[in-house]
Amino acid sequence: MLLILLSFSSGLGWAAQRTLIPKVWNGELMEADEGGIYVQSVLADLGARSRNGSFNFVLQGRRRQLQYVFQTNASGLKESPQTVWKIKEDDYDLIAITLVDEQGLKWDWKGPYRHGFKVQGKSLSYFGVWYLVQIAQGHQLKILAKPGTNVFKDEQSQGAFQSIIEASTGRELKTLTEKAAVGKQELRHVIRSTQTIGMFYKLNLFKQNAYAEGMSQIIQANDPDIRSCYTDYIERVPDSQGQVAYTFVYSSVTKSIKSLKVKQTDFRDGRFLECLNLKLMGLDFNIGSSLIGELTFSFQLGQG
Repeated sequence: MLLILLSFSSGLGWAAQRTLIPKVWNGELMEADEGGIYVQSVLADLGARSRNGSFNFVLQGRRRQLQYVFQTNASGLKESPQTVWKIKEDDYDLIAITLVDEQGLKWDWKGPYRHGFKVQGKSLSYFGVWYLVQIAQGHQLKILAKPGTNVFKDEQSQGAFQSIIEASTGRELKTLTEKAAVGKQELRHVIRSTQTIGMFYKLNLFKQNAYAEGMSQIIQANDPDIRSCYTDYIERVPDSQGQVAYTFVYSSVTKSIKSLKVKQTDFRDGRFLECLNLKLMGLDFNIGSSLIGELTFSFQLGQG
């Protein structure tokens, strides 16, 4: 059984390899040496037929030598970014992509890509549109990264970013107004400054606990997104604490949790429980074996 403490400031990495899973940006203000990134992606076969699937991509920093592994879905050209991540400021090389398509087949691309990508402190880097094409021979991918039209809306920034830049060139696409977050985000800042919001979890995969580390890394990387359910809840029901225990079934075909049931809970708030359910069911894992497990969250409050 694996017990891990998740905190607002914690980061996860394999120190020996300097490899990190980036945190999902959840509206919080950025540190001076970190920037946001987002990418649009299109997956197709050689016949130009659109495909669905999830993929990992790896960025390697040139100066800091940090390596980040991202997980996302082939998103198409949506009106707003599917996910914004935050990582350290640097110039990055795209060095690998691994894709699992809608049939559960794996496809690979090895880099580095022909040009790098710039991430600038307190700015949002738009990585453009990535066209991922499946090549039948050897289950290989081809990638073409092209500049696209920025779809990040000004109001989404919440004052976290100074500008939006084109990652391939460093060219500024738009200047944004950097300011302290307002409204609900400001309230959350007050909560964080006066209370310690502790979120612990226990993960038990029974005979397949060898996969627990990989699964826990994804949960921790999405810590702000999961924790936001509790932050919302205590704004409505102050000082509420307790546990939520789940049983779940993970599918290696969809790379996600396909069944999630509450085993026991101290919370009777349907909105809170639904929020947690949606966050967990929406996570993408890259574990090669289907499995069953138990996951228990413990939410605690303390004075900061």
